[in-house]
Amino acid sequence: MERVKEMIKQEELINFKGHPFVGVVWPVVGSKGDLYEVEMTDHGFTCDCPAYVKCKHIKSIEARLLDEIPA
Repeated sequence: MERVKEMIKQEELINFKGHPFVGVVWPVVGSKGDLYEVEMTDHGFTCDCPAYVKCKHIKSIEARLLDEIPA
């Protein structure tokens, strides 16, 4: 349950609509060496991996961005 709360909390910290990184694509190497692309849109992140839920590639980009946001 705490994990779900943490995911919601992180999403609320980033206001995607009109964010300066909308349209930016980050290359992310998967655990098996495959290259995936994570893009920020006005509605959140997208990833071209086969996962149907919020994938670890998106979570890694969110974590990197949130680490750079001053508290």
